[in-house]
Amino acid sequence: MSTASETAAAPPLSANEKKHRVARALFHQAGNLVEFWSVLGDDDQVDAEFARECLARWLKDLPGDAWDIRLDPPKTA
Repeated sequence: MSTASETAAAPPLSANEKKHRVARALFHQAGNLVEFWSVLGDDDQVDAEFARECLARWLKDLPGDAWDIRLDPPKTA
């Protein structure tokens, strides 16, 4: 038999926590894009390294700390 505290729903996520989770998903998908650029990229004139650099630059200001290792490290300057 469970108690009321065990069956209570978890508190809703804050807006900031939701933003961090969305950013984490985006970092992961950007990593997938870079890793599989030869299949997912739709332009033969752009190589995976250029795509990696662009994505790292564009995503660096997103919240959270779940940076995908397949992207270049974010530059702080």
